[in-house]
Amino acid sequence: MLKSNTHKEIVALVEIAGSHDECLFTQIVALKERECDVVLVCTKEIRARNPHFEEWVDHYIELTFDKSTFGNVFLAGRMMRLIRQTGADKVVFNTAQGGHVRNACLLTITRRTNYVGIVHTTRKFEGSFTQKLINIKIKSYLFLSEFLMKKVGDQPGKKLDYFYPIRFPNTPKLEKSEQKIITIIGGVENRRKDLDGFIDMIESMQEDDVHFVFLGKSDENNQDVAKFNQIIREKGLNNLITQFNQFVSQEEFDRYLQDSSAILPLVHPNTPSAEQYFKNQISGAMNVAFGYKIPLLIHEGYEFIEEMKEASVYYSKENFASKVRETNFANLSEEMQQNEKWQNEFQEKRYADFVLGSFSASK
Repeated sequence: MLKSNTHKEIVALVEIAGSHDECLFTQIVALKERECDVVLVCTKEIRARNPHFEEWVDHYIELTFDKSTFGNVFLAGRMMRLIRQTGADKVVFNTAQGGHVRNACLLTITRRTNYVGIVHTTRKFEGSFTQKLINIKIKSYLFLSEFLMKKVGDQPGKKLDYFYPIRFPNTPKLEKSEQKIITIIGGVENRRKDLDGFIDMIESMQEDDVHFVFLGKSDENNQDVAKFNQIIREKGLNNLITQFNQFVSQEEFDRYLQDSSAILPLVHPNTPSAEQYFKNQISGAMNVAFGYKIPLLIHEGYEFIEEMKEASVYYSKENFASKVRETNFANLSEEMQQNEKWQNEFQEKRYADFVLGSFSASK
């Protein structure tokens, strides 16, 4: 048990799905800055790829869930016992959805501990039986955007708020290159990105001083990647695009973002990319843009989302090239740096006030 005579609050952060660790650093720092002890429950892989967590986390619980139903129920019970042994006052589920979280909530017997969930998609509030079981234990939810929270609306018996997880590891700042670097967060994939639209948009840009980076692993054996690469070779667009065939380390991720002029989510209405993003969930590119103070290039079909407006340049597929040529992204970035709501301390206070109990109505 971590509890001592100092009466520090102990908060357990749980991420057992093996993803969404980009949301954890903001939470860890927010809690440590308020003198909480932090227990991080995660997979070995999450711990390994986030070495910057080590100086902040007080105690790790490493667990790996598999596909065995019985085994996972047993492991969920063990996880909750281990958390209880730390003396945790609060438990935050970083991904508050799915069978593992449901099992954990149903196997929790203590009434003293408070539970908070981070919401990544509003679909879970649209009739999911699993989510209804999770809701028995979790009464407080934080959304990753104001837009998503408003979409869900009032939830009787629930406390709701939102925050932006925008803190990333501090590294030495580099001078930006004079070339315009447009970054697409993640690898090449058609389900989350409109690749056909992207190719159409950049065909006229061979003569421009601009480069596009898919900042994530693009598996060369994937059908989407193979088709995309064949088309860009045939059209002579190879020199405009950088891809990675391996996992992008945090250091490399940071280095490319520091050199980026804009971030392109590559989500377009009436394509597979729009089935979830800016509908039931917000693209992770948004919080990366807010964190690094890099302007977003957003399709004009999403101009109705108020919280992105001050950070966005809107385009249509037809005028994309001219928007990139004409926009002074550096000026917009400077404006973002002066905006209070995109400061780490501001968002960490929102988070900490909610999780630690001084909840106030959303502003």
